Amino acid sequence: MVDQLTSFVLNTYGGTVCKTPNIDMLAERGTVFENAYCPYPLCAPSRFGMMAGRLPSKIGAFDNGAELPAATPTFAHYLRLHGYYTCISGKMHFVGPDQYHGFEERLTTEIYPADMSWTPTPDFRDFNKDEERGYTFGVSTIDTVKDAGPVARSMQIDYDEDVIHHAVREIYTRARSEDNRPFMLTVSLTQPHDPYVTTQAYWDLYNDEDIDAAQVPAIPVDERDAHSQSLYYHYGQDKCELSDEDYRRARRGYYGMISHIDALFGQIVSALEESDLSKNTVVMFSSDHGDMIGERGMWFKKTLYNPAIQVPMIVSHPEYTPGRSAAPVSLLDVFPTMLELADIDVNTIPTHIDGKSMLPAIKGEPLHGPVFSEHIDGGTSAPRVCVRDGNMKLVLSRAYPSQLFDLESDPLELTNLAATGHEAESRLTTLAESTWPLDTLLDDVIRSQTERKLVDSALAQGREERWDFVPRPLQQNTSYVRRGDAFPTVERRGYLPYSK
Repeated sequence: MVDQLTSFVLNTYGGTVCKTPNIDMLAERGTVFENAYCPYPLCAPSRFGMMAGRLPSKIGAFDNGAELPAATPTFAHYLRLHGYYTCISGKMHFVGPDQYHGFEERLTTEIYPADMSWTPTPDFRDFNKDEERGYTFGVSTIDTVKDAGPVARSMQIDYDEDVIHHAVREIYTRARSEDNRPFMLTVSLTQPHDPYVTTQAYWDLYNDEDIDAAQVPAIPVDERDAHSQSLYYHYGQDKCELSDEDYRRARRGYYGMISHIDALFGQIVSALEESDLSKNTVVMFSSDHGDMIGERGMWFKKTLYNPAIQVPMIVSHPEYTPGRSAAPVSLLDVFPTMLELADIDVNTIPTHIDGKSMLPAIKGEPLHGPVFSEHIDGGTSAPRVCVRDGNMKLVLSRAYPSQLFDLESDPLELTNLAATGHEAESRLTTLAESTWPLDTLLDDVIRSQTERKLVDSALAQGREERWDFVPRPLQQNTSYVRRGDAFPTVERRGYLPYSK
């Protein structure tokens, strides 16, 4: 899993600029889901929903400061219960004292705080464009777009290279281990999340003249839909004018970051191959959400336009023929797909899940059903929800006019068909109203945020108890000599011969 990678920039999704040989190779070997969606265009809620197989709002994952309760079953719990070794290297943005959520081992710390300090101030009803909005914990700011360019190092580069180092070593450790359980390893990077900075080598993979223009040019603010206008002020874009050069540099940095995570992903693939595990391993590649990267003049996420909520979803299964599926799918589908891959009957589990298995499509069979996405975080006056069924997509809110798009004839979402009498509006509205309690959801969110702000303020007083995960020495050692180890046995224990 990577962070904030919109699908349309990748070659396998029609992109023409990004240099991603390893992702391209995975797409050639696997099933490419052409219309994959995140359940929420924000890191923690989207990841919590994926882990639990449920819409984030149904488990209280309203924002980046929300706790994932320890009692919420995840796919890691189920796989572990059924005999799998479960391990994570990298980010899952867990908030709360439980920093495992079913994973038996964690190899790195989180990059973001595990406490509730990123809980937004519950000011939905008071939001207005004239308010003086300063920096807020956990909120991207538009002025970092101007930072785009080459850097020798960054926090994200350091983190991702550490994540891959530990993940690769873990793959080799599993191959040498006497523990013969099957394994599930989650490797989660933080790039290409803004700011759009990358090393000189990846910056130099691209030239300014290579950078593509936005598919939808910048729309004047007063001509944007009401929510996009709110988001413009939420990100402080009214206080930071961006030039065409800023746009080109930001996209160039974004593409450089994507090439970097592609190279890091390639190290995982190589480790699986050298460990002789690739022939018996399913590889899934996706992102937690997308990025507007200048489309419509918008940046980052927190919108339900496709660049922010459509993500890559590529699944390579060694037993099935590669292919492509146009059926809409969701990160919520990862939960039942993993269980079915592990021969766990989803119909027998006590957990309610909102996703559906993607395995039929991987087998070349048809896949049907709607997908759902939601946004309840800052920059909005009330929850906004989205339903896509077939080629029709509806965005609904109590605070903003509805939006309805026919993605077959209007893939760039330029023509709003709401209130035109289109038959899909009534049908999808009924589906959305039966999925979300829109009349009470805002009150639930405000109550949760108010309580969490109180808890966070209280825990900041006196003795501090950090929830941030600190990696511990692993139980299984194939890398060092320790008490009781004797040569040459200890040295041979670290050998991993090439397969014949």
